[in-house]
Amino acid sequence: MTTNLKISAVAVLIALACASGVAEAKSVEVRGRMHLDTATYDSDTTQLGNATAMRRTRLGMSGKLDDTWSFQIEYDFSENGTSANDVYLRRSLANGTLTIGQVKVPMGLNELTSSNAITFMERASNSNITADSRRLGVHYARSMDNVLFQTMVYTRSIGGERPSGGAAGNDSPMGVAGRLVFTPAVGDNQLLHLGVSVAAEDRGDFNTLRYRDRPEVRPADIRLIDTGNIADVDSTLKFGLEAAYQAGPFSVEAEYLSNTVSRNNNPDVTFDGFHIQTSYVLTGEKRGYRGGNFRGISPNNGGAWEVAARFSQTNLSDGTIMGGEQSNITLGLNYYASSSVRFMANVIFSDIKDGIAGDEKPTAFALRAQFAF
Repeated sequence: MTTNLKISAVAVLIALACASGVAEAKSVEVRGRMHLDTATYDSDTTQLGNATAMRRTRLGMSGKLDDTWSFQIEYDFSENGTSANDVYLRRSLANGTLTIGQVKVPMGLNELTSSNAITFMERASNSNITADSRRLGVHYARSMDNVLFQTMVYTRSIGGERPSGGAAGNDSPMGVAGRLVFTPAVGDNQLLHLGVSVAAEDRGDFNTLRYRDRPEVRPADIRLIDTGNIADVDSTLKFGLEAAYQAGPFSVEAEYLSNTVSRNNNPDVTFDGFHIQTSYVLTGEKRGYRGGNFRGISPNNGGAWEVAARFSQTNLSDGTIMGGEQSNITLGLNYYASSSVRFMANVIFSDIKDGIAGDEKPTAFALRAQFAF
């Protein structure tokens, strides 16, 4: 089946499911988002080229099946590709929430914040490379006063790392992750977020990994740091620290992530990175926060304006693996026309050391128009 036919087939199935779900489920809500990006580059060694791309085009539904179980199904159709996002069943259990299906592994504040609500057009490079994003598994979360605990047992993602051609005897990756968030009381109209996470994964029979990233801007779709294929991988152990403070319209966020890759017949290697960012909503609105993650901004009247800045650094070089180091300074300006419509402008100054093309310092200017429902 061609890619276009696959996209059409999935879209038709979602539409039919929505129509059927309205009749069968207790409640159903159609959901979706569109992120349209364009970027122009001042290239250095690597010629990046000006480009426009549909970053995300998602369509799905969510709702309640009965008094116990809720669900969500969402797919992305951007740029002639189809991929599954959140696909799960969910219910309350033992004063917490049990989720079965594909959801995000509980690691990293930047990764767990929705793409509709992240401050910049792209997440920080350290988050893009290290956090596992969505996987199939069983997730459990429980809040106790000002403490949140999340854990997940997981395997591959939908469409990923699956034995092909009917191959037998291949073990899929298996991992377990945990995240602990503490939000102590710090005063009126203030928030302090402190978090730690860890994720350990046995790679099973899928023993080759590759880590690479773009300079925190997507339309040109070119990576400048890249480890290449790392063979003979037995397991990975990832660790994260996160902190954020918010006082009304002002917020600051910092995060550190590391990934130790264990190999059977070669020395272990560790890649790591961090970012620190700050933002201020000029019109006075406060960014939302719920469930250990930041939410979007709902403008009061006539739209909201936000200015932001971020510094990030990611190191993909250790031992015999020389993937390079990337440092980025990003300046951002966001306009929230409503809680569902946002326009973004980012300027990204990159500094690449020992990358694919050696040392270089490209600059990018990027714009986004987005809506969500």
